[in-house]
Amino acid sequence: MKSIALFSGGKDSTYAIYLAMQQGYEIEKLVTIYPSVKDSFMYHIPMIDRTELQARAMGIERDVHRIDDSVDALKNVLSQYDVDAVISGAIASNFQKTKIEEVCTELGVLSFAPLWGKSQELLLRDMLAAGLKIMIIGVYAYGLDASYLGEIISEETLKKLKKVEEKYQINLAGEGGEYETFVVDAPHFKSRIEVEIRRRNWDGVRGELEIENMHLVPKR
Repeated sequence: MKSIALFSGGKDSTYAIYLAMQQGYEIEKLVTIYPSVKDSFMYHIPMIDRTELQARAMGIERDVHRIDDSVDALKNVLSQYDVDAVISGAIASNFQKTKIEEVCTELGVLSFAPLWGKSQELLLRDMLAAGLKIMIIGVYAYGLDASYLGEIISEETLKKLKKVEEKYQINLAGEGGEYETFVVDAPHFKSRIEVEIRRRNWDGVRGELEIENMHLVPKR
């Protein structure tokens, strides 16, 4: 099926694209939404300007649209594409999934969310097993501190996150905005992304990674 993929650069949208490719979806464009509001309920914000590198790594063209969180704004964007399906990385957010499905229904296209409703711990493990290299670029919840910034999620990271989940009831996959991620390598990347960190900005409650430089490195 001819498709477009809603792409933020984070682990969920990247893994959804990988699974869609595995199932035969032909992805013609990555559609990156740059929200016009700071605290968007719909769209990922940190490092969204760096998704151009990931698009190049995948070999798929990327379009960027700056819109608000309204259904009409999303419909105006998606209506520009003559495709059969829209791929998204929604896991547990009914708000996000419902809005995407509503727009797709109006446009007569399929909404494909391959991660929806799955165990978040199993999803994270599946991502690691598939070969995704997932960097934590922002932390915004109790129990998460500056030490997580720049960390590539591993089995050890999952153990730490599970302890934080048990103590503070965070969402293990960060679906509630507890942390944000950026994928630096994946099985469908033709090149990996090398990151030079400038500093870890931490105000005692929340923090974000500040990047000096990013560039593509050919895979062996």
